This record gives sequence, C-alpha cells and structure tokens, in this order.
Amino acid sequence: MSQELKLYDLTVNYLINPIGLDSRPRFSWKYTSDNRGCAQSSYRIVVETATGIVWDSGFVESGQSLHISYDGEDLAPRTKYVWKVSIRDNSNKEADSKSAYFETGKLDEWWQAKWITADFIKKPDLAMEAPYFRKKFHLASKPVDAKLYICGLGYCRAFINGEKCGDDELSTAFTRYDSTVLYMTYDVIESIAEGENVLAAVLGNGWYNCFAQDPWNTRQATWRSSPKLIVELCVKCEDGSEVIISSDRSWKSSKGPIIYNGIRNGEFYDARLEMPGWNDRGFGEDNWGQVYITRPPGGLLKSFELQPIRRVMEFIPVKKWQTPDGAWVFDTGQNASGVARIKVSGKAGTEITVRYSDILEDDGLTVNTRAIGGFIKSGEFQTDKYTKKTDDIEEWSPVFVYHGFQYVELAGLDYEPGLDAVTAIVMNTDFKKRGDFVCSDELLNQVQRLCWWSTISNYHSIPTDCPHREKNGWTGDASLSAEQTLLNFDPMPAYHKWMNDFKDAQKPNGCIPCVVPSTGWGYGWGNGPDWSSALTLIPWYTYLYCGDKTILSDNYEIIKKHCDFMLLMAEDYIVNYGIGDWCPPFEGRAIAVNMSSFKAPSELTDTAYFFNTADVISKIALILGEEEDSAKYSKLADEIKKAFRKKYFNKNNMTVAGDCQTSTACMIFQGLAEENEKEGLTDLLISQIEELDWHLDFGILGNKYVMHTLGDSGHGDIGFRMLAQRTFPSPKRWIDLGATTLWECWNGGGSHNHHMFSDLSAFMYKFVGGISPSENEPGFRHINFRPAVDCGLEFAKVRHESMYGLIECNWHNDGGEINIELKIPAGTCATLILPVKYKDNMSEDGQILIGTEAGEKVHYELESGEYIIKT
Repeated sequence: MSQELKLYDLTVNYLINPIGLDSRPRFSWKYTSDNRGCAQSSYRIVVETATGIVWDSGFVESGQSLHISYDGEDLAPRTKYVWKVSIRDNSNKEADSKSAYFETGKLDEWWQAKWITADFIKKPDLAMEAPYFRKKFHLASKPVDAKLYICGLGYCRAFINGEKCGDDELSTAFTRYDSTVLYMTYDVIESIAEGENVLAAVLGNGWYNCFAQDPWNTRQATWRSSPKLIVELCVKCEDGSEVIISSDRSWKSSKGPIIYNGIRNGEFYDARLEMPGWNDRGFGEDNWGQVYITRPPGGLLKSFELQPIRRVMEFIPVKKWQTPDGAWVFDTGQNASGVARIKVSGKAGTEITVRYSDILEDDGLTVNTRAIGGFIKSGEFQTDKYTKKTDDIEEWSPVFVYHGFQYVELAGLDYEPGLDAVTAIVMNTDFKKRGDFVCSDELLNQVQRLCWWSTISNYHSIPTDCPHREKNGWTGDASLSAEQTLLNFDPMPAYHKWMNDFKDAQKPNGCIPCVVPSTGWGYGWGNGPDWSSALTLIPWYTYLYCGDKTILSDNYEIIKKHCDFMLLMAEDYIVNYGIGDWCPPFEGRAIAVNMSSFKAPSELTDTAYFFNTADVISKIALILGEEEDSAKYSKLADEIKKAFRKKYFNKNNMTVAGDCQTSTACMIFQGLAEENEKEGLTDLLISQIEELDWHLDFGILGNKYVMHTLGDSGHGDIGFRMLAQRTFPSPKRWIDLGATTLWECWNGGGSHNHHMFSDLSAFMYKFVGGISPSENEPGFRHINFRPAVDCGLEFAKVRHESMYGLIECNWHNDGGEINIELKIPAGTCATLILPVKYKDNMSEDGQILIGTEAGEKVHYELESGEYIIKT
C-alpha cells in the first residue's frame, strides 16, 4: 500500500525557523513517500505576515526543492513571516506542509542604540576584567513580543530579569571586527513582564581584545580595542505600543568577580566579589558607575546566521591521580574542546588553579602545557583560577574562554577530591550530526571517531587548526577536511559565514592570508595555492554536497580574483609559494624543519592546486551562466596542465617528480593525468607503498590524494592496510599511544588535536561504505553508491542525511554472498557501481538486475526507494 506524500524538515538558509535574518531567505524542504520513483513535479510557496500574503509563487513546474529564493515584496525589518509549501508529485498526489517561519533582523534599519563601555575601562591593555552592565526599564502594558538585538565585543552574556538570554556561549562569532561585526537576536518574551524589568550584560575580551603576545600578531590586530556593547530591546505591548530600550548613557556599569579573562590564557574568578542579583530586579546599583559612548568597532553590523557555540555534552573523568607537587590530575578519557566545571571544598579565600592539556609530562603524572603553550609569550596558558567565597562546597566554570584538553589539573586543594570534582564540558559550534560510518573493522571505526572528535573540537564559529596552541582559522586544514565535515555534519551556515570572512580578508590584488580571520598576519607566508584552495573548494564542495549555487555566486568574484593573483605569481604557469605536503612522517621534534621535510616538491603540489582552481572556476562559471569566463579559465587550466606535465611528468618511464606517494597520487587526483595513464600511475603508486612495507609516506596533502586515488581505483584495501600498520607511521600507531583525536604529527609530536588528516573519514564514506554525490546532479540529487564489497571487510554501514533526505548503504559480504541494503530519498536517483564480475549476478526479490558494463565496473540505475539487493 502506498504511503501518503508527506513534507518535512522545512528550512530557511539551512536553519529551522530562524530569527534575526538579514540575508535573502532561501527555502528548502524534504518529502517522503513509499512509492518508488516518487519525485516532485511542481511546488508552491506562500509567505505571509499578520497582515496578509507577501508572496505566492503559484505552482511552479519544477522538481527543485532546495534553495528557492524568496521573490516577493520587500521584506520589512524585525518582522515575522510564516511560510508553507505545497507540492505535487509525478503520481499527481499533492501534499501541504505545516507552517514554518522566519523573522527578519534589523536589515538596513538604523540603529538608534550607541556603542557603550564601562567608565573604569580606559585602554585595552588594562581591560583584563569583565565589565558588567545593567539598565532598569518600565513597561506600562503587557508585552506580547520581545526581541533583543545585541552585540557585545569580544563575548557577551545577556540577561533579562536574571534569566540568561539564549543557550549559546562565546557569542558573538569571531570576525575581522573592523570590517564585519555580527549581532545576536534573542526571543525574550518569556523573560520580560509588565512593570519593572532589568536588562543586563557582562562582556569578555574574546578575540576583540586578545592581549596575549603570540606569533600571529593578535595583540596588534587592527581592530583591537576595549570591550564594548550595543543593544536594542524591541518590545511590542498588548496596548499596541512599541518600546525600544537602547544602550546609551543611562546605563550603569561595574567591575565584578571575573577579574581576568583572555582567550589565549584563561579566566580568573573571585567569588568573593560576586554581586547577587546584579542582573535582576531589586538590586541596589548605587555603587555602580556610569558608562560612556565609545567608538564603534568599524565593521558593518550584520546578523549572526549560523549555529552558535553551545555546551553540547558533559562527562565525568575516568580516573585521577596526585602529582609529586600535590596537585590532582583528572583524565577525562576524551580529548575535546571546552572547559571544566569544578566542585570544590575548602576555606573561604582558597585559590584553586585549573590547568588544561592533552599531553602529560614524561613522568606520566604531570600536566604538560609547555608542548602546546610555547607560542604564547605572555600570561599563563590554558589556566583558570577560582577563589572561594565560603567554607562550603562551591561549583564554578569559566564563561569567556575555551580550552583543548583531556587532562585537568587542580592545584590548591588540601584534601583528596572525588572524580566528581571535575566535569568536562564540551563546547563547539553546535553542528547537527548528519552522518554515520561503522564497519566490521574496529580500527576503521576508531579512525572515524578520531575524525569526528577532531572536527567538532575545532569549530568555534570558524574552523581552527587546534583548540589550544593556536586556535587559528588555518585555511588549508579546513579545505582538506571540508568533504568529511559536510558528510558528518551540517556546517553550511558556518561555511557561508567563513566565506564572508574571506571577503573581508582579501587584498585588492586578490591575495588572501593563510589564516582567516587575519589580524594582518599570514599574507607573506603559508598562503600559497595549497592552503588558499579553501576559498575555491569550500564553496565548490558545499555546492557538490548540498546543491547550493548561492555560495558559488556570492563568492564568484573573490574566487576569480584570487586565481588571477596566482597567475601573477606564476612563471610559465608554474607557482611555488605554498607550504607543501606538511607533516609527512619524520623523527624528531615537531618543528618547522621537520614538518616540512616532505618529498613531493612544493612547486608541484602548488601548481596542481593552481590547475585545480582554474578548472573548478571554469565549472562554476558554466553553472552561473558566465560562458566567457568558463572559456577563459578552461584555457588557463589547459596551459597549467601542459606546464605541469612538461616539468614534472616523465611519460617515458611513467614517473612524477619527487618519486613518492604524494607526487604520484597528486597527478591522478588533481586531474593532471590522461585517462590512459591512470592505470600505470596507480600501479606506480601501489609499488611505492609496497616498497615501504605498506606504510604511508605522506603529509596532509598526500593524505587526500593517496587515499582518494586508491579508493577511486578500487584499491581501498591497500588504504586500509596502511591505516592498520601497528608501527610508525599510521593512525593505528596513534591509537596504540592513546589517541582519542587525530594528532598533528605521525610520530606523536606537536598538537594532539588536529583535524587536518580527517579526510580519512571521507575516504571511508565514499570508498568503503560507498556514498558520494554526483557533480552533474549535485546535492545528492543523483547518488553514486560504490560499496567496497570485495575489500576484505565483512560489512559496512553508512548513512547521510542529505538535503533530500536520508541516504543509506549497508552491505555485507558473507563468504562471497553479497547483501546490499539501500535507501534512496524521494526526489533523487542513484547508480550502484560494482565490480563487473557481479553483472547478471545481482537480484532483488528474485529478479535479476540489469546492469550496464563500464570498463571493469557494472552500473545499475535505481530510482528512489528502499532496496535489498543480493547475489
């Protein structure tokens, strides 16, 4: 019996019922039916306000259900819009959605509020403590709607009548504050009341006033200034009136218990200075000081339109021990980003020092912050301090910092604490989990977990390299991990935000830095074609995995401009100013000379990325209807390819300069080999791996090249073999040494929480489990299933919640008997790709499937629905 057509998961700009929207709304939805081959044939979107319909698309003959742009009347600021969608399918069934909504932000509306700061703050270097603010106001009528528009730099926690606004942390997001500043929007109707009210806030320094001395010139950032605040609370009342409470000179300010906070250092809290009720009604503010109007940060105020940082999970340590100097160390059992909540006894005035790290000293007892804190030249590193106010048990956690850690050290206790003295609080941009991978090999499952944890640990409004040592938005790391991030999570709104950061960072000649946002550092080193590929590839991957043309059109000009900059840097179409295959296997300390001891010439990998950029731009141009540009960049790509092949490829003996795994795989992966050369080059790659006793010999560039090349050519089993090596170098070696996240260096040196090798997860999704999108029908409108049924595993199960719905591929190989279970969402289709030996051997419900031979493969074309296919 067929199921009724149903609509679900309505989103606007990837978000469910967003408020504070300044960008143009784009509508997406999913639908489901048990009917195989169900596909939408037309849709109708209706958008209305309380006063009537503002857009009725009428029924549009189209199967498109993603990213439909609003095309109605001009949107008004601070207005709620309700929308519905109706669809018809190819069986003439019709379905109507439930109502969803979005609410606009300030749009281009003038801010009547002023930027304010506390009267005791005189200059940034002295703004170590957190300023507290409050404003009393009266409402003469019952409020029926209340929205808070607020930006506090660097971080802000807002309260109304003692209740915290929102469940986010460390807001607002890190940007180049003198170009763009993001304001938050909160629905506060549940906190506000008729009569007396109090609006309050406390500010942290965050990245806006990062005073630590470091190599990245954060202290010298062009935007750096003292914490400041801008607020508009807009209240609509039952009597029809509207009241706007704005930041101005009438506010009050004070110092408080947060006596020090630095994002690269830590937070110090003296509970004896607490002001009970400071953010609520009935508090005496006679001793509070004034505020003054201060200069704006310089950047345009825009709405925060991505997932916020949240406290996403908590766990108790698994063990503890005492150090020789009397401190207590707690092992949380998992490397992560966040903070610790402590629960401590002791006399009033006792100072508890909390230090964090993911590395222990050689004695195996003491927390080691030297290994990851060496770049920070001022203040204590990853150190929080709490001073008790009573003799009773007290609990506390910092609010304006986050750390990277597995180990937490408490010093200052005069007793043995229980394990519950520390709770690890995991904090990161709150991505929704969209994918799962599990298989019969526990090693691969462990590698997947390492990738998962490293990814969430390293997203805090921007993708960072590590959550402790640097916290920088390294472009190359994010570029290389983007595919797996899109498979495992929903980073799309955050990627849109980060691409805007690239716009703010780009020089007039097209140059971009190697870290984004940038303080001004990173334009003279590390920003070659390899790392800067993020500017081209993250929009491209977002299009490929989510069908999002907007991210292409929004960034088209800056992508072209950057490619033109590379051309300026080229000599005879060869470029050589990148980092290269960073962190190959080496022995010794994790220092630059070792981390750059790779075999593949950096000019080879740079030129390959230059080719890739030009090639991708030619594709983007066609998608956007820019045919002249497409021809221009296609011709450029051809010239680069000729230059690459002439300089680095010896066709006579089929070798690539560098004579290593990275060089050989680079030529195949980046599309620089001709079709009739791929088999020979793949054989060469395999022989290079065999010569090293099946060990890997690559850094982070080769990690993607080699594993994808092996998977794409049907040799994923060799990739598994490299990963499973128990001796250096291999992920298995990391795991044997206790890794719960990916490490920076194969020998265990450097950071113990880096996501730059996390494309291993994409390899497992695409070439073990067997799910990948199609470039010709992006967003998984057409799915390629390529299960590695002959790779030596007994089973693999992979799932991905695509923009169209849930995709699943679960396969088993029981002594040669193959069973494949597939789920293909409504509105999509798929190709199942198997070795050609399975032609005429696969059946469903007793019916032999008819496939088409394609070289050494057989292709089965499938419409939407669920399948169980067997030998």
